[in-house]
Amino acid sequence: MIATLNKSKTALTINRQEFKLALGKIGDGIDKQIAALKKAKQSYDVAEMAREVISEANIFEAIIEGFNEAEETNLKLADITNLEAAQGWVGEFLEKYSEA
Repeated sequence: MIATLNKSKTALTINRQEFKLALGKIGDGIDKQIAALKKAKQSYDVAEMAREVISEANIFEAIIEGFNEAEETNLKLADITNLEAAQGWVGEFLEKYSEA
């Protein structure tokens, strides 16, 4: 599971391993897009593509929404206990594409 809800259902903790696995799957999709663009000899900005995909995915909002629906909670972004760390993992992911 990508996150764990505490017993009182007031806070979520993002699971590092599962979250990074999900980012890896997003990366696989980006890599496929890049390969298709290369094959079509179209120009692209790898870093911009990665930033757009991450921003459009609204990862943290999607996690919160999923738990709110499944657990009938009213969690907000601030209720993610390790949000700063998880944002760092997203930053590491984006760095990989900015160096490409």
